[in-house]
Formats: sequence, C-alpha cells, structure tokens
Amino acid sequence: MDFADLRGIELLNRSHDRKAFSCGAEKLDNYLHDRAVSDTERNLSRVFVLTLKAAPNTIVGYYSLSSLVVPVGGLPAAISKKLNYKVIGTTLLGKLAVAEDWQRQRCRLRIGEHLLLHSMLSAWKASQTVASWALVVDVLISENIDPTGFYLKHGFLEFQDSPGKLFLPMATIENTLRRTGVIE
Repeated sequence: MDFADLRGIELLNRSHDRKAFSCGAEKLDNYLHDRAVSDTERNLSRVFVLTLKAAPNTIVGYYSLSSLVVPVGGLPAAISKKLNYKVIGTTLLGKLAVAEDWQRQRCRLRIGEHLLLHSMLSAWKASQTVASWALVVDVLISENIDPTGFYLKHGFLEFQDSPGKLFLPMATIENTLRRTGVIE
C-alpha cells in the first residue's frame, strides 16, 4: 500500500465505518466509535477522516478540531508578556489517530504526519476568518503509546504549567506550510 491507495481526507459522516477502526488507544477508538459523529452534527467538533480509494468507508486515520480558550499565563513567560491578554482563542487538535494496520506502514507512508499537516492547514485556514493564535494538543498517553515526541519533533512547545499540553503558534504553522509548499 502507498499514498496512491488513499482517497483523501474528508469530514466524517455516518457512512464511514467507525466501529472497525482501532488504533490501540482505547480512548481514541471509543471517541470515534461513540461520539465523533454526534459531536460533528452538534457543531462541537469537526472530525476529519482519511479513507481508502478501494474502500471509501474505511477509516485509515482521523483527527478532530474545535475551538479552545487558553489562559495566557500558562504559556512560556517570553510569549505571554507579548500577548497582553488574560486568555486567547486557539484551535484544539483534540484527537489524532492512525489505524493499527497503517501504523506498521509508517516508515513508508507517515500517515500521522500527513494527518498532522492537514490539521495544521485546516486550523490555519480557519484562523484567516476567525482568529486563532495557536494549535493546541493535550497529548493522550496510553500504556502502549506516548506521542509527545511526535509533536515536539514537529515544533510544538510545552505549556509551562500543564504537562502533556502542547501548542504550536499559528505563525509557526504558516511558516511550515509555506516551507513545505502547501501554501504560497
């Protein structure tokens, strides 16, 4: 399998086979199985899925985005001093998961990075209409997986008072998207 086998990333709907998805982290699996569609329909979150050309209802990976207000005091002091607000609007990357079968393909395909870059593009585009200072992630550490290094490798920074909570400023995202040729 390679990227040619992938259909693309689209908004989750009821036709997608959510129950067959398993990434190895029970909380991420349960969210997709039980709450993702209703959260999307109730406008609480947007869940995007990566699917296959040959089986368009099969979910290879997914991520979710929603809005989040964060206290500026939790940011590193060098940043919080420049913002001059008590709270700021951000975008929450609430979930990001790759199906177990596709995790084994990561050396060739890097599905997680593909989903992360797409989530960054989606968040950046939305921030052009409704301001969002950063993309925030609360890292879900399970008994099998600790994705903290994945996010740090992609430039995320740590909140000073919240272990496991990371952020990537929208300005950094824009630079990344330009550098990788995603936007001009």
